[in-house]
Amino acid sequence: MALALTFPLGVASAANAATQASTIRTTLRKPVTITWLRDLDFGRIVATAAAGTVTVDPDTGARSVTGGPVLAGGSPQTARFRVVATPSTLVLITRNALPVLTRAGGGATMPVTLITMNGAVNPVTTPVSGTFDVDIGGALSVAASQADGSYSGTFQINADYQ
Repeated sequence: MALALTFPLGVASAANAATQASTIRTTLRKPVTITWLRDLDFGRIVATAAAGTVTVDPDTGARSVTGGPVLAGGSPQTARFRVVATPSTLVLITRNALPVLTRAGGGATMPVTLITMNGAVNPVTTPVSGTFDVDIGGALSVAASQADGSYSGTFQINADYQ
């Protein structure tokens, strides 16, 4: 009489068993939020027979001109956005496509050729408060004899963890 022994498949013998543990980690951050506070305004401009550029500096809010356009008052200012994120983290600020301003009633446009952010560092290290403001300036290309009227357009900035 033969004796047959059977072992279930997939079971290791106690002499060869080994166990190892692993730590599981994650870091939760609050969602980044960005809130619009004010618009970018190039102020009033008088177009002349020569083209030029009007610039609003993102660090100082100062407006300057090169070429033919003449600055004529108004309330020039940087755009401002408030960013809230987890303190002491890196937040990258980016923008979508450069905007083109369109004259109310149509018939003319002016391209924004540059959108710039205040400060020299991007990504931004979120302060201990978790909140910081971003001022945005830019450069507006004014054509020779640009049609008069009110012009507007939109641009979008994005804030995301680096």
